[in-house]
Amino acid sequence: MKKTVLASLITVAMAASQSAQATEMETELNSLKQRITQLESQLSDTMAAQASADKERAQLSISGSADFLATASELADGSHENDLDVDSVELTVEAAVNEYMTLSTTLKYEDDGEDQELFVDEAIVTIAAVDSPWSLLAGRSGTPFAVINGNAWSDPLTNDLTDNTDDLLLLGFSQGIFSAEGYLFKGQSDERKVDNLGLNAALTFDNGFTIGAGYLNNIRNTDPLQADSLTGDDKVSASRINVSYTVDALALSAEYLKTGSFKALAGRPDVTAWHLSTDYATELLGAPGNLSLGYSKTEDAELLTDAGEALFAHSRVTLGASRELHENAELIVELVREEDYAGANTDTINLVLSTRF
Repeated sequence: MKKTVLASLITVAMAASQSAQATEMETELNSLKQRITQLESQLSDTMAAQASADKERAQLSISGSADFLATASELADGSHENDLDVDSVELTVEAAVNEYMTLSTTLKYEDDGEDQELFVDEAIVTIAAVDSPWSLLAGRSGTPFAVINGNAWSDPLTNDLTDNTDDLLLLGFSQGIFSAEGYLFKGQSDERKVDNLGLNAALTFDNGFTIGAGYLNNIRNTDPLQADSLTGDDKVSASRINVSYTVDALALSAEYLKTGSFKALAGRPDVTAWHLSTDYATELLGAPGNLSLGYSKTEDAELLTDAGEALFAHSRVTLGASRELHENAELIVELVREEDYAGANTDTINLVLSTRF
């Protein structure tokens, strides 16, 4: 009898103990669940805040560049010149306005021999959808006629003939290997109406080969051709063909431009300009670098003058080497020989520190 009572008491005690332990474990488990829920909530808030900050950073970007130039020249008459310049400074702000619009503005300082302040070089809005081959660009930008390939620091003569910044509206299409653009631009000589247009088309292949063509209905109405030797306002069309090929470290490109007849000039000449360039990426003094060779030429442009001075050289040869200086900077050494239409040469050496961020 005593054994039975004792066994019963032991059983009751063990049951009570197990119940207490279960209650305690349940309490601890509930507390742990609450803590996990709290941590999950804090983590969610942190991730949301980080995502918001990342989105804000992605919507706005600032970049810029500055070129510092030391140059020395031997002129056609045998005299010598040298100079030190802050050649150019650019500051670009780009912002995502919404899912479909991006706004970009570039302020620029450029040394052109006169006192110069920062000016708005470019201000454009681009409208495009990720899944659409179409895009629309409106604002102030460079007229996209010439295709300036090559890494030479000095521009080729094809750029001298076509360098024009203007108010424009551009419709673009790009799908697969094919791309095309059509655009209207205001022009320089008659701003009462917009009747200047251009067309571009290109094929870009996976093997590194590209071929393109372009057309302007009136190159006469661009900034480089505002010359006192052109007294009439007749429209002068222009066309372009360009090819390029890149294989490994070697890049080759060629471009040919031809204008219609300039009726205001004697002989009604058609002006042509062409450019060949070769670039080779290699290591220079233990850092990534580039070797470049460029040759450009104009024909029948000697009558294009302003204040009695020729607007365009007859030929330009550039030979250059560049070497990276750690990140976002490079040192460029370049030799330039320019020949005028009288056959006289000007030789120049440029030493450039180019920086960007």
